Amino acid sequence: MLKKYIEFLKKSPIITAALCIVYVVVCFKTVYTETNFQFFIVRTMLCGAVCFFLYQISGDKTLTSSYVSTGYVIKNSIGFLLMSLIMGTVLMISNIQEQTPLMDNPILEFVIVFLMFISVGLFEELAFRAVINDAIIYKFREKKYVFVLSAVVSSLVFGAAHIIGEFDATSAIAWGQAVAKTLESGVFGLALLILYWKTRNIWACGITHGLFDFFAGYTEGLFVPMKNSGSSYINTGEDGVRILITYFAIAAINIVLTFIVWKKVGKTIDFEKIRREW
Repeated sequence: MLKKYIEFLKKSPIITAALCIVYVVVCFKTVYTETNFQFFIVRTMLCGAVCFFLYQISGDKTLTSSYVSTGYVIKNSIGFLLMSLIMGTVLMISNIQEQTPLMDNPILEFVIVFLMFISVGLFEELAFRAVINDAIIYKFREKKYVFVLSAVVSSLVFGAAHIIGEFDATSAIAWGQAVAKTLESGVFGLALLILYWKTRNIWACGITHGLFDFFAGYTEGLFVPMKNSGSSYINTGEDGVRILITYFAIAAINIVLTFIVWKKVGKTIDFEKIRREW
């Protein structure tokens, strides 16, 4: 029975990718994590689960592609990393001004938060970049639109995964935030997809993604979180309009930065080679 199931997955890359995304979304929406360390453990375990699905799609080609391109990916993502560092620094200054108390053991918590964000970056790149992209290329490699299809689907799914089940469908502000957050995340994901096409080093993309998240949220390892803080990206309270504007502003910056990545990297990608060898 298991052998037939695995053979089915190998012959049906789109279904395999869909099963993978449903599985991981259900897991990170339903598995309760109380601490950053628990969050790190859960995301690390999900990395292993995603690798199983990815192996059914592309064998070991993607999983073993780890040549010397990590520096290349980070260098071409420097604009995103600087932006996230600025956001994290602003948040740190805000915590200092509000005299937010430090964690009992900030050094340990800082390390845990770093590991947590790196595991999140690796997990999300494996699931929302490698699995979706590889499945689409293997299924539609002969189609001229295969790369456009991969870019649209992977970016939309990645962006939407941040807000699934997070908002009140009757609220205009919530809808606005949902659209803006999907756009913001999706465009960032598109930049990483371009770099993935260039290098096929999903691990480098995952580390870069993790650094982006860490630079923006490293204060989680330094300061005690506020009682009203939460993990939801949708907030229709008194700060709802400000958050909506912030999301659209970041999305606009991400569009510019992604365009820069495409100008630098896109023209050097051998798409025909990807069709033949991916």
